[in-house]
Amino acid sequence: MNLIKTTTSPPFLFISTFFYLYSLFFLKLLMLNKSAYSLKIPMIIYNSFQIFINIYMIYGLSSLPQLSISNPNIFGLNTLYNSNLEYFTYIHYLSKYLDYFDTWFIILRKKERQLSFLHVYHHSSIGIIWGFLLYNNHGNGTASFGCLINSFIHLIMYSHYLLTSFGINNPYKKIITKAQLFQFYLSFIHSILVLLYETIYPSYYAWIQFIYQLQMIILFCNFYFKNYNY
Repeated sequence: MNLIKTTTSPPFLFISTFFYLYSLFFLKLLMLNKSAYSLKIPMIIYNSFQIFINIYMIYGLSSLPQLSISNPNIFGLNTLYNSNLEYFTYIHYLSKYLDYFDTWFIILRKKERQLSFLHVYHHSSIGIIWGFLLYNNHGNGTASFGCLINSFIHLIMYSHYLLTSFGINNPYKKIITKAQLFQFYLSFIHSILVLLYETIYPSYYAWIQFIYQLQMIILFCNFYFKNYNY
């Protein structure tokens, strides 16, 4: 049995997304007349594990010569497909299900202000996109750049969350938000470069990235301006 094909098949992708969306409805209903949970210990464990898994992905992806930061071709354009890249892309895909806990913690802690349309849309859709690429054998090559940059941003994010779960105020929260936006712009530029110069990775999938990253930029800019009063 091919585990990648099984866990990235279209039925599995849509069932898992349905489960995620239904879980939000169920938890919100459950918490309707309940007090917020603290969840300090679970969040410390969760954020620590997220830091570990993102360091693992950064190590695995950046240690490959074709995706090394020291290489001028940081986007990994025209990178040949290989099993190592597919493996770490698959790990990255699986981590998108781990990210569901972000939303569950928000609801259980009654931090409704954090439960934006951007948050729910991103968490419910990103797994489908990575799963679709892997299922069609294109979660590889230059596509793995997206895994690398996202792992860097998540490492910064969950380090911040770990600090705050200990009750430590991080004065650099606004910079972290800008780093997230920078990720979307960089991934958007990556999609354009793939469309212009890539000869291995199919342009069809680059168009998917182009459209998705454009959506993320619009939604995140709207979120940023609302939260920082621009």
